[in-house]
Amino acid sequence: MKSAVSQRAAAQVHGIDALFNPSSIAFLGASDRPNTPASRGLRNCLRLGFKGALYPVNPKYETLFGVPCHGALADLPEVPELVMIGLGAEKTLDAVADCEAMGVGTVIICSAGWEEQGEEGRARARELEKVIQRGRLRVLGPNCLGAGHPAIGMSLGYNSSFESLRHERRGRIGLVTQSGAMLGGLLLNAEDAGADVALYAHIGNGMDIGMEEIADYLLDQPGIGAVALMIEGLRDPARFLAVARRAQSIGKPIVAFKAGRSELGREAVMSHTGALAGSDEVFSAICEETSIIRVDEAEDLLSSAALLARWRDKQPVGRKGLVVFTLSGGAASIVADDCAAAGLPLAEFSPETHAKLEALLPFYVKVGNPFDVGGAVFSDPELPRAAMAIALADENVDSILWVGVGAPRDDRSRLWLAQALDVLSDSDKPGILVPVSGYLQEPGFERAREMGVPVARSIRSAVALVARARQANEAPLPQGSLEGFDLPALPAATDGGFIDEVQSKRLLEALGIRVPESRIASTLDELARHADTLGYPLVLKGLVEGVMHKSELGLVALNLGSADAVVAAAQAMQARNPETRFSGFLVERMAPKGLEVVLGIKRDESFGPILMFGLGGIFVEIFKDVAFGACPMSPQRARALIDKTKAAIRLRGFRGEPVADEDALVDAMVRVSRFAAGHASEIREMDINPLLVLPKGEGVIALDAMILRDVATPAQG
Repeated sequence: MKSAVSQRAAAQVHGIDALFNPSSIAFLGASDRPNTPASRGLRNCLRLGFKGALYPVNPKYETLFGVPCHGALADLPEVPELVMIGLGAEKTLDAVADCEAMGVGTVIICSAGWEEQGEEGRARARELEKVIQRGRLRVLGPNCLGAGHPAIGMSLGYNSSFESLRHERRGRIGLVTQSGAMLGGLLLNAEDAGADVALYAHIGNGMDIGMEEIADYLLDQPGIGAVALMIEGLRDPARFLAVARRAQSIGKPIVAFKAGRSELGREAVMSHTGALAGSDEVFSAICEETSIIRVDEAEDLLSSAALLARWRDKQPVGRKGLVVFTLSGGAASIVADDCAAAGLPLAEFSPETHAKLEALLPFYVKVGNPFDVGGAVFSDPELPRAAMAIALADENVDSILWVGVGAPRDDRSRLWLAQALDVLSDSDKPGILVPVSGYLQEPGFERAREMGVPVARSIRSAVALVARARQANEAPLPQGSLEGFDLPALPAATDGGFIDEVQSKRLLEALGIRVPESRIASTLDELARHADTLGYPLVLKGLVEGVMHKSELGLVALNLGSADAVVAAAQAMQARNPETRFSGFLVERMAPKGLEVVLGIKRDESFGPILMFGLGGIFVEIFKDVAFGACPMSPQRARALIDKTKAAIRLRGFRGEPVADEDALVDAMVRVSRFAAGHASEIREMDINPLLVLPKGEGVIALDAMILRDVATPAQG
């Protein structure tokens, strides 16, 4: 017997399945007004040849758009699997109750007027939430544009773009969007360009069925090769992560466009990390770690997903290189520049290929990559076919970018395009086309659309698409783990949650990260004795409760060579800050020379603790050359984080600088990330700045540190 939990899980899957594969659909609120939500949904299904039963429900009509109309749900000859409710918000609650009583499994609520519209709307949403919590009915919406399954002729979207959708080809993309206004346009533009969608849904307010749940469902559909997400915000970040990691494990790519990259303001922060780690930076880091392909423009969402879906049937890209085949020398130069900027490697032809091409081509055509056959095509129009076939067959080539010189409107341009498609049809290596002139919806590209060969809107877009395909095929780096990690306790904090430098450095020592030898003095005489004990040169820091950036208040003195100099520096600090209450002074040995970097932690409200890495000292604020990764972090991910910054160049020896101890830095990053993950609910921010990376084999030293925690506790004595 199934448990209650497994029964609920089965009901949830069935509810999503009924959303995309209903045998019958009822339309509440359909009328003779053709462009109301329920009417348009009904008309779209009729136009596209929906293969199930369609039931308009409205007591005013006997028929609607040639279909028998029913006075109420109770009058239907069967319980519909899916109900589209196109009524106003005030009538929708009663309709939902009727659906639940009748045993309907899934409903789509189109109306606005819920939690987004004042107290009355919020009260209405609370009533709907009670229905949802009973678990007998699944709800898509409210404020929802519906769903679609082109292969069965189902399209419930009701903005004007849906009137033009033809759904003539079988798509391989699953699309979920949080933007209803964008859905129709995305689908129409994609269909025109050949980036066809298999299943799509707009989640609206997402009160029940959310983006994460639908994406999870789409991953299980064998006909879907890639999942595309248009994201405005995440309601269930934990499930989003789980879905992304499952997609990663089964090799089915997710492509995402997220609105809201810029942030007009951020919460008050104390650390460098808090100031630099915004939600968008964190989201990008999560995408990279889970192999989600993030696109910068909404226009690239479905084209990228389509390419990834189609190329799953081809030889994988990423192990070898791209060949660029063109009839234009100018285009060849542009592509070469764009490939270099994207880090996309161009294949080097084998000696055998080189010899074959030299034997085929006129003496004035140079064999290379980009491969420009140039003016030779005018004396031999069939030359491109043979040359392209030889180039694509090369063992060092895993993909090809074909760049045309004109839209397929004249005989010669159509011939060269046909030759390219002939070669691609005979090969299991993937290819992409760039027309240079014309537009993606050109009738001349219909064969490419039928073959599933992507046609890019520009050279740069094509290069980006190929680069994303390579990225999608990269083996994921291992996740970090807390297994076998001895988690030190989090130190006590002041009333503001601030853990000072002294306590923070004690913690770092407990983590196995070296700090300078130091002493704390409460009087000037004690300070002089400690200075002589430590030896010279020394650093002096004034200790003031709640102050993190000491240098800004003149509370740091460097390279002090005698006890008298240390005492004089302390007196000068007190004189500069006459109203400040000093709790003491920290005196420590000057560190040797090394490279200053910064390690930081910020707890993201969606994804938990995030580690930041970059050049340290003042450079972190000046250059903002930093990278982010989720905690806990594996050594491989830590090293990949370093590679994303210019610090990597200096760590590995720049213009005579010694090679730094990168292994020790990676170890410190892993230890800090594991500590942060182990105290995820307590740590708000943490900064180690600077962390000094010494020459290879000599380790690292944390020169300054602070922690900000949530729960204020009495300071330790």
